[in-house]
Amino acid sequence: MKGISINGKKLHEIMMPLVPYENCNSVVSSRYPKNRIEYTLSEDLLELVVPSKLALEMYRNGILPQDESQVFPVRVSGKLIGDYKVIGFLYPNSSMHDDSVFITLHKQ
Repeated sequence: MKGISINGKKLHEIMMPLVPYENCNSVVSSRYPKNRIEYTLSEDLLELVVPSKLALEMYRNGILPQDESQVFPVRVSGKLIGDYKVIGFLYPNSSMHDDSVFITLHKQ
């Protein structure tokens, strides 16, 4: 499975901080494997299906900008496929993808 990077960050390497265990002084975090990050690439569109916690972390860290007009680079397996901007951010309407967010990017 090919990895995808947005704004210089590999999505499968994004660390999400977790609530620490009791009596634990270390930093606890989690990340999603490549097989939980789906994408479809067409001529001008890139459609992502990612776990909702990952989508939240992508916004929290600024990997996906909140400014709808901001353009950012996207790479697949390290190869630059172009500059994109977010044009859609949808939640599932069925229980099939309960924990997923559908993000649509448009090539600029």
